[in-house]
Amino acid sequence: MLINLARFISRLRGRSESPYQPALARIEGGGIKRGLTPPEGAVVLGRRLNITLTLVIFEMLRKGFLRQMQSSPLVVEVKEGFRTHGSGLSVLARGEKRRKAAQAINSSLHKYEEPFLEILEDNPRKPIQELDFGIAIQPLVRYVAGRVGGFSLEETRTYYRLIIERAPREARSDGKHTFDRQRVFDRNFGWVLLGDDFASVLDAPDYSYVPIWQRSSVQPALPTFAQWAKQVMASLEGSVAEADVKLGLGRETDAVTITLMNDIARATYYG
Repeated sequence: MLINLARFISRLRGRSESPYQPALARIEGGGIKRGLTPPEGAVVLGRRLNITLTLVIFEMLRKGFLRQMQSSPLVVEVKEGFRTHGSGLSVLARGEKRRKAAQAINSSLHKYEEPFLEILEDNPRKPIQELDFGIAIQPLVRYVAGRVGGFSLEETRTYYRLIIERAPREARSDGKHTFDRQRVFDRNFGWVLLGDDFASVLDAPDYSYVPIWQRSSVQPALPTFAQWAKQVMASLEGSVAEADVKLGLGRETDAVTITLMNDIARATYYG
């Protein structure tokens, strides 16, 4: 299974104009890279890997690529439209099938999500805390480095720190009513989860946020979603080996990738 997944990721890197292509001379430039997703923001900010992995899974649940099957431990399954195994399709055709499935539900599939979908489809009904996501981490970091390369890493980090700080304030100012607060949290979901004390933001005396995929769930998160999310993050500690967050100097590395990898390793294993 791991050999097939490695081949899948290798072929992804081989696509024309693919962001997995090694940026041989890429160095940090100037200006802010806008438009990153919350998982990409977590990578740029050098957050611990268990936080980034949780965001990747939660974002795919939120967008409708995955279905939550069990709360504790968390078990998810790839929804029918995004399954490609046994179809006989090539790597390119499998990616195209998933992108069309995302478009059909008015969403977008990011290339860094494809290896995670492969791992999850390979391991149905297995708790996510028991899965080895290591093989998807380097492609994720390289993808983000490819997007950030040419921009100022520090300016970009400052920009996303401000977004994370602003998200709770927006909920307090705009969310005067329950529906409004839910709408604000839906819009800022991933950025709120990147806050240091997101539980106190999502759980207020008069309101407790529930994400879209759990609102009609037969297995709601207890006691609250925020507390459950903290448990999920904690359960994913150690799900990626330290060796998977290290890159040797070579043709597939660049300055931005090395910086991101080092910061993530420092936060995850030495922070």
